[in-house]
This record gives sequence, C-alpha cells and structure tokens, in this order.
Amino acid sequence: MKSIVIHAGLPKTGTSAVQAFLSSTNDRLAEAGIFYPRHTVDKNSISAGNAGSLMELSGHLFVASPREVTKTLEDFDASGCHTLLLSSEAFLPELPELADLMPPETRFVLYVRDPLAFLESDYNQRVKRLPHVHPFAAEPDAYGGWLGHQHLYHALGSESVRSRLVLRPYRPELFVGGNLLTDLFDTAGIDATELGDLSLKQVNLSYSLHALEIKRALNALPLGEQLQERLDVHLQSCPLGPTSYTLIPPADHQRLRKLADDELRALALRYDIDTLEPMRELLWDQAPKPFHPQQLTDDEVDAVVQHIATVGKRLTRRIAQTLVEHPEIELVYPSLRESFARAAAALDEPAAAPRRRWWHRTHTAG
Repeated sequence: MKSIVIHAGLPKTGTSAVQAFLSSTNDRLAEAGIFYPRHTVDKNSISAGNAGSLMELSGHLFVASPREVTKTLEDFDASGCHTLLLSSEAFLPELPELADLMPPETRFVLYVRDPLAFLESDYNQRVKRLPHVHPFAAEPDAYGGWLGHQHLYHALGSESVRSRLVLRPYRPELFVGGNLLTDLFDTAGIDATELGDLSLKQVNLSYSLHALEIKRALNALPLGEQLQERLDVHLQSCPLGPTSYTLIPPADHQRLRKLADDELRALALRYDIDTLEPMRELLWDQAPKPFHPQQLTDDEVDAVVQHIATVGKRLTRRIAQTLVEHPEIELVYPSLRESFARAAAALDEPAAAPRRRWWHRTHTAG
C-alpha cells in the first residue's frame, strides 16, 4: 500500500537539516522506494523544501495549488516508489487547504520545540537574517508568538488535518533512533535500513554571544545583501564568547517556564494529544543555561573585529568605509568605528621588506 507523509515543521525544529539530507540523498531514497522531489538549497543549506510540489506563489506567499498537487501525485505514481515524502515549513499555514486536496491516506507530521528555546532561536534568527537591532525581549509574543502556535492551532481546527496529524516532541533524548531524521522515518513508517548513515549535518550554525552582539550592532548599517551574507558566514566561524547561554534573566525564566508549561498542557487537553507529555516533564525539571547579558566590553568588540579582519579582509574594508560614510548612525557599540578603522588601516599597511642577512653575502679571498 502506498503512503504519503507531509513534514511541515514547526519552525525552529531542524527542518533545514532534514531537507539538506533528503535533497542530497535523493537517488538513494528512490532506490529504497521513497519519492522525495528534488529542490535546491542555498549556501547555508536552507531552502523552502518541497513547497513548490504542492503550492504556488501568490505574491510573496505560497498557497495550496490543485495543479501542483495533481502533478506531484502523478509523478509519485509514475516513480514506482511506495512512499511520497515531502518537507517544507511553508506547508504549515496551508495544512487545512492541503488536507482537502490530498488523498485520505496522507499523514501530517509536526515537531514541537521547547517554547523558551524557540523564543531565543527566533530572536537569534532575526538578528542573523533581518536588520534587527533591539535587545532580546523575554515575552512569549515578542516575535510573532512562540512555537508558531497560531499556525498549529489553525491546523488543529481542521478535522481533516487533526485526524491525520502526528505531533512529536523536538527533544534529542526522545527521538526514536537517536536523531530527528530517524524519528521522522519511524513516525512515517519508513524502513531506513537500506539508507546507510542517517547522521544529520548541522546547518545554519548558531552564533556565539559575541558574534550575535556584533551582528546586532552592524545591522544598523546599510551593508546590502551581499555584504550581510559574507558577514553572516564569517560570524558563524567566530570562536569568541559563550556558545551555550541564555538571554532570559533568571526571574523571567521561571515566569516563562510556567507560561510555557500551561500552554503545552492546555494544548494536550484541548486536542487529546499525549505525545508531548514526556517533553513537558523534561522541560519542567531542566536547569536553564547560564545567563549572559547583552553587553560586550570594548576589548571584546575589538577581538571580534580582529576575527572578521583575519577571515574577511575585503569585508573589513567595506564595513570600515561604510562607517566613515555614515557618521550619523548610532551604534550599540560605538567603539566599532575605531576598531574597524584600525583593522582596515592594518590591512592596508605595506608588508615589511625582508631584512638582508650578513651570511647571504659572498666573500672573496683577499
């Protein structure tokens, strides 16, 4: 019997890593009877996944498309595969519409993350990818609502989705098989024994705290898309500053943990979902990561600038020039102006001529 599985997120639950793996092993998947339509990924291994397989663009948003659904189902039938697997977070807002278009055997799989971790990850992503300059706000609705719940509740409000939906905890110790991909395959009923190594590579690497703060400050500058992309790559490699930390102050952490637990419990009771209960118990007993305020010293700012200068000489010169051209822009860390000026000047200094050494001379006998 043929099977159709649609993986639709939720946001911040490793979807990009799953799609990078599935896209790179397309032929191997087909040999194992799994039809995963090809799609492209960017330099950070991020993409819209299979959005175009069931949807079409309307303005800047994807909407469910009967034409694309029909075409993909026909391609699946022609492939000879027993399982159609599709993955895209773009499916999430349109799940009720897609459920009405897809065959009744279609199953939908969503992963739910710790709301507090989602909140911080959402903030970090806004600093990385958007010109966000404000410090972190420890409020559940600060960045559009944690968990993407507005879309989740919209999906759960549809009987055609709810009756075919599986909610899984995004929690490593609760993954069947040890990682997100093996858990997804198990949930989808896919036999992965023929697929070999199922290790997921980390994509869209997180910044250290120092790198995050410098990116937040430089977001005030009109650097343009190309320079922002190069800056992102170089800051992902920055080894300076804490890499395991929280921006949630201890008092706020206790308050938010209670709110998150209440919401997860209400979700389970309202929709008769018990798959998230093990995660709730783990989260309630989990100690928070070390709290670090969003404040760097001038020396720490200078150290990150020196890292950028070491790995991105042209980028350093361009940022230094932009700072000169825009003296009116207020920076979170004013010392960035002097740091980049020094770094750019050092790059432009001519290399010292090699010293001549006495033993290189040729002496003739008198």
